[in-house]
Amino acid sequence: MASHQQNKKQAYKFVVFQLALTFLIAACFFYSGELEAKSALKGGLIAVIANVVFVFLSFKVDASQNQELARQMMQKAVSLKTMISILLFAAVLSGSAIEAAPFLLSYSIVVMLQFCTAFFFKH
Repeated sequence: MASHQQNKKQAYKFVVFQLALTFLIAACFFYSGELEAKSALKGGLIAVIANVVFVFLSFKVDASQNQELARQMMQKAVSLKTMISILLFAAVLSGSAIEAAPFLLSYSIVVMLQFCTAFFFKH
C-alpha cells in the first residue's frame, strides 16, 4: 500500500499534469486567435487552481494517523474547491471578454481528467 507521502507526491504530479494540459489546450486555440487562447487558459486554470487547494487540504492529514480528522479535511477540501471554482467563474465571466467555447471546453477537459486518476496512482 502506498504511503501518505507517496500519494501526496502523486497528487501534486497530477495537478502539474493538469496545468501542462491547460497550456497545451490554450496553445492549440492560439491558432484560432489570441482571445480564444486566453479563454481556454482561463478555463483550465480555474480547474487547476481549485484542484491545488483541494490537494493541499486533502493531504494535510494522514488518514492512517487520524481517520476522522482526515475525513473532515476532505469534506472541507471539497467544499472549498467548489467555492473557489464558483468565485473564479464569476470573476472571469464578469471581467474581460472571453470566448465561451474554448473557455468551457478547456475547463471541462481538465475537470474530466480527474476521472483518469487511476493512471497516476499505483494501487
